[in-house]
Amino acid sequence: MPALKGAFVKLDADLLGGAPDIIVFQFNPDTVTRNPSLVPQQIEDSEVGDRKLRTRPFPPTESISFSLRLDATDQLEGSDVVAAASGVLPALSALELLIYPKTSLASNLFSGGGPDAHLLDTAQVPPVLFFWGVWRILPVLINSLSITETDYDQLLNPIRAEVSVSLQVLTTQDLDSPDSIEYKAYKYTQQAKEAMAVANLASSVGMIMKTIVTI
Repeated sequence: MPALKGAFVKLDADLLGGAPDIIVFQFNPDTVTRNPSLVPQQIEDSEVGDRKLRTRPFPPTESISFSLRLDATDQLEGSDVVAAASGVLPALSALELLIYPKTSLASNLFSGGGPDAHLLDTAQVPPVLFFWGVWRILPVLINSLSITETDYDQLLNPIRAEVSVSLQVLTTQDLDSPDSIEYKAYKYTQQAKEAMAVANLASSVGMIMKTIVTI
């Protein structure tokens, strides 16, 4: 069975009449660094008389980083028209647009959206779904991209590039609507994580029982 490819899906990309932007990784990254961390609890009520402070637990946050490799060599050898015309620039452009607010797209900037149409609001950057296998589909924001272009064709289109990606996982505290696909993706991944933990517990119990039997 062929290996799954990681991907980004930007549901509200506003491309081609509102179609989502799907970026399938040409090569899966060799390593993915994940940094889960606790969020300090926030106080909901102050102490009144003998009444104790109540706190509201927040879900742990998580940052993810990895590097993507782009290479148009095989496509050029196969006479791919897009690669011949622009190298890996289409894939690089799609990745860069992940950190742009919808209002910054040229189709919106030049559509006569009023005197404030040129003002960008980073809060309008739509969430992106990070697909990393069937058990991990996470809503994220792209914090940063570091792009290194290494080879160019005669038109200065990049032929090879490496992109270091930094993501921030969005939790239920960051997502407005429980009915949104992003919210449901987070809950699905959390439920899958809990199921995996149960599977690990069952495996551990089985190993302990085998050890007891052999004693």
